[in-house]
Amino acid sequence: MRIAMIGNGLVSNMAALYFRKQLPESVEIVLIGPDDRGGLPLVGESIIEITANFLETQLGLEDYLREHHVPKHALTYYFKLDPDNPEDRTYSVHSTESLPNPDGYEGSPGSWQLNREHFDDHLRELVAADSGIARINGRVKDIQIDGEGGHTLEIKEADGGSRTLEANWVIDASGRNRFLGKKLGLTIKPEGQRDCFWFRIADFDRSLLRNLNALGPEYDHYDRYYTTHHFMGHGNWIWMIPLKAEDGGELMSIGFVSHPDHYEHDVRSIDSFLEQVSKVHPVVTDLVKSGRVVDTNLLRRYHYVTNPTYSPDRWGIIGDASFAPDPLFSNGLAFVTLQIEQLGALIARDYEGNHSPEFVEKLATYFMGPVLSSQTTITNWYPTMDDAYLSSIRINWIETVYFYLFLPLVANRCHFDPKRLRLWKAMQVRGENPFDIPQELIEARKRVAKPMPDHFVYKGDEKLNPKARTLWADIDEVYEQLEAGSKVLAGYSKELLSRIDKLEGEGELMMP
Repeated sequence: MRIAMIGNGLVSNMAALYFRKQLPESVEIVLIGPDDRGGLPLVGESIIEITANFLETQLGLEDYLREHHVPKHALTYYFKLDPDNPEDRTYSVHSTESLPNPDGYEGSPGSWQLNREHFDDHLRELVAADSGIARINGRVKDIQIDGEGGHTLEIKEADGGSRTLEANWVIDASGRNRFLGKKLGLTIKPEGQRDCFWFRIADFDRSLLRNLNALGPEYDHYDRYYTTHHFMGHGNWIWMIPLKAEDGGELMSIGFVSHPDHYEHDVRSIDSFLEQVSKVHPVVTDLVKSGRVVDTNLLRRYHYVTNPTYSPDRWGIIGDASFAPDPLFSNGLAFVTLQIEQLGALIARDYEGNHSPEFVEKLATYFMGPVLSSQTTITNWYPTMDDAYLSSIRINWIETVYFYLFLPLVANRCHFDPKRLRLWKAMQVRGENPFDIPQELIEARKRVAKPMPDHFVYKGDEKLNPKARTLWADIDEVYEQLEAGSKVLAGYSKELLSRIDKLEGEGELMMP
């Protein structure tokens, strides 16, 4: 059996390394891509626990990550109480509390912040050093799909020559070039597009990030600087990701993501970024102005999905070749790891003579479920991202679902293990989107005239499930995590509604 991997970026190298570790040595893995990855911008610097677990346990990169990249202890969200007043720097700050680590490492990092240039180079070096992965320096120009007899790839080599390659499976990891999706007409551009301008700075004054009035708990066992920071606005949000430079110094990745249906300004340069962001978040622009811009990138109307992502005809489309998600939850590479593990399971079954078109289609459907539900949740959020109170309700709900539902299911292989697949249905109970807050909480928000500091409910350690990454031998233990999450969500809803009822009874909240 031969697997042909199209592309030479992060995703293709991750997949090639995983397949080499998981599949028999007799399975050939051929990676086809140019030495130069091209000028497309790198995305995916902030990763979440799903990605970290894959990199650490499946690819064996934990020591490398600790040495060359910075820890990420949480996702931190800054909701401004008075977004129309740039002079007021009062924010309701929400994050998941990182658990202390008994071995002395400062806080147990749930994941990492990746300097993508250096991380991608490291993976290429690992692939080059692996004698079980062959590589062709060139580009795939065309392909004839034949799921039974074998696919035929036409390749233009870097030295100008041409060749063909036969393969049993073809995996398209060509990134935003979307080779296979375009050829087969599978790309969908949904409503709710996004624009994104981002850049990196060096030599900045990180202390300026503290120049705000932060409402909410402070944690003394990790440095909040080492989180992914999100500053929310009307129809837009800003990321700030601390990174480690090649020389060991500090970098900061800063991005501005907007929904053009809900944000009227065009942010596509440092000048336009400073002009617009200073009107709402001067704490951000102060930090930018204190540093030196290293590089800039721009993507406009970039949101798309490919469906299906896998075929019974023995091909798969993964990573940016299959979808371009909103980066709000840092879950792009997490979805990639799900695809790699699912395809690994499909190829292994095929090698054993158990190829099942029904199973292929089921995994393709199961992958797309959380992608679409999470993206729908983000799309629904944009019109009210500047509503500090409603946004705090949303993030508490979303992160509880993640730590008690999504993460335990992935950690326990429920997205590809045939014996555990039935649990994956919990991702869509009764056809509902698990990440979206109930309508009763949206209605309750309408009863609050103007949120005050005492109105917010903070959930740090409550929504951080300490057993979320545990691989259980007994499937009943996974059920217990899902049930525990349901109780946390029910308790949160009850607490929030009771608080609003109490304050309303005291005459503090009702709209005129």
